[in-house]
Amino acid sequence: MAYTEYLFDKDAIAALTAQRAAGLRANRGLSNLLGFGLGVVAMRLSKDRRRYRDYGPWWWALKDAMNRNGYSLGGKTDPAVAKAYRFDDDAQTMIAADEFRTAYLQTNLVYTNEFLLDADSPDLYVLYDDDMENPPA
Repeated sequence: MAYTEYLFDKDAIAALTAQRAAGLRANRGLSNLLGFGLGVVAMRLSKDRRRYRDYGPWWWALKDAMNRNGYSLGGKTDPAVAKAYRFDDDAQTMIAADEFRTAYLQTNLVYTNEFLLDADSPDLYVLYDDDMENPPA
C-alpha cells in the first residue's frame, strides 16, 4: 500500500515551519518552536487522549517526536505509516501534523479514525493507538 494521500510538500512545510518559528519569536519572544508546539499538543491530549486521532496518519511520527522530546506516550506504533508521514526534522513533522489536524477538523467528525491513505486501494486505514485509547491506570 502506498501511503500518499495526506503528504505535504517538503518545501512548503519547511517554509511554514520557518514562518511559525519567526511568529513565535516575534509574538511571544520564544525560540523553541518544537518545544512550544509539542507542549500545545500535550495540553490538547491531556484534556482528551482520544484526540490523537485529530492527527490522522501523521500521529505515529508526531508521537515518536513527542517521545523523543520528553513526553512518555507509550511504545505502540505503526512503523510503515510513521516512516511515510515524517520529515527529517521533528519541528517540520509537528507542523505537518498540525496542518493535517486543521484540515481534518474542517472536514471530519471528531474521533474519526478511518483514512484512505492510498487512492488506488479501496481499503481504509484505521488509526488505533492502544496507548492512547487505554492508558494505564
